[in-house]
Parts: sequence; C-alpha cells; structure tokens
Amino acid sequence: MSRFPDVDWFCDRCNAHLNDQVGFDDEKYTWKCQECGHKNSISRDNIFESQDDYFGGADPIKY
Repeated sequence: MSRFPDVDWFCDRCNAHLNDQVGFDDEKYTWKCQECGHKNSISRDNIFESQDDYFGGADPIKY
C-alpha cells in the first residue's frame, strides 16, 4: 500500500525516476536517490501537477 498511489516521484537533483529504484517506498518520508545520492522529501508538499509547475514556483496540488 502506498501513501500516494499514482504519483511519480523524481529526484530533485538529477531527475531520476524514484519509483523505479529498487526498494522505493513512499511510506518513507525521505528517499536517497540511487543514482546521485540526493535525499528527496516524499511528502504531499512536494506533489505538483507537472515539472514546469515545480520549477516555476507553483503551489503544490491538494492531494
């Protein structure tokens, strides 16, 4: 069971798709990217409609 079904998570540093990384679990509140080592926050405050919204400073969507 996941906290955020149907949400794709990407690394804030290298843009790797976190959902595909071995052992990824969105029940954890942080995830260390297996490609670059960056610690990413996994929370509702980081769910955006698109990458453009994220990088453009839009507010997170209500999840």
